[in-house]
Amino acid sequence: MKVMGLKKNDLTMLWGIVKMNLFDRYMGLGLGLFWAVINPLLLLGIYTFCFGFVFKAKIPGADTTLSYTVWFLSGFIPYLAISDGLLNCTSAVERYANLVKNVVFRLEYLPIAGTLVAAVPFGVGVVFLWILLLLDGNYPTWHAILLMPVIFLEFAFLAGVGFFLSATNVFIRDVSQAITTITMLIVFGTPIFFPLKILPKVVQKIEFFNPFYQIVQPYRDILVNHIVPDWKGMLYLICLIIMVDWAGIKYFKRLKGYFAAAL
Repeated sequence: MKVMGLKKNDLTMLWGIVKMNLFDRYMGLGLGLFWAVINPLLLLGIYTFCFGFVFKAKIPGADTTLSYTVWFLSGFIPYLAISDGLLNCTSAVERYANLVKNVVFRLEYLPIAGTLVAAVPFGVGVVFLWILLLLDGNYPTWHAILLMPVIFLEFAFLAGVGFFLSATNVFIRDVSQAITTITMLIVFGTPIFFPLKILPKVVQKIEFFNPFYQIVQPYRDILVNHIVPDWKGMLYLICLIIMVDWAGIKYFKRLKGYFAAAL
């Protein structure tokens, strides 16, 4: 049995590494996986309180302040997965140095598993967003079925980037430090806090080629605007993912033979 080219044994191994990542990240804490739920809820709750009740921010055409919060979070929650996924996968190989040196397995699983760990806070965020949508009277339409392929594309892109980051970080440890700054640049360089249309026309055209914008915007189109995402943007994203994943795997395979000596 195969799923997307992976045999059942491959999927079992990948799932085992994902569980190991979750265990290492949360089980050393007193409340364990509880923090995987409470941390994103606290963060999203703070943003909801600030924008919805303190600043009472609104977006044009919206009748309630909660509408801005929903609009903002529909872009910010995918960004949380981007930020968390990139941070996790960057240190994926370095973090399991003993495993890399002593166990024979497909090392490509490490950055993929590091990326998938971000699905936990992301899932919590999506549930939180659905609740806010219902409270705001913004009920789901048939467009919601398009959410799954969009989620798949996001994590496929992160995995491709993760191959580059995790392999490079083995030899240049500054990468894991730089990624925090990079994720900050992503959030302010992508229309997450502000709508694209307030930017100058030339910047809007440039933003089209920002893969993170093409990841975030479909969530808003589907959940908030109830429209089909722009097909040109989705086609660009799919082509980019194919190239990034292909190049990332090639890059990772070329360097993985040197991992044990460098760790």
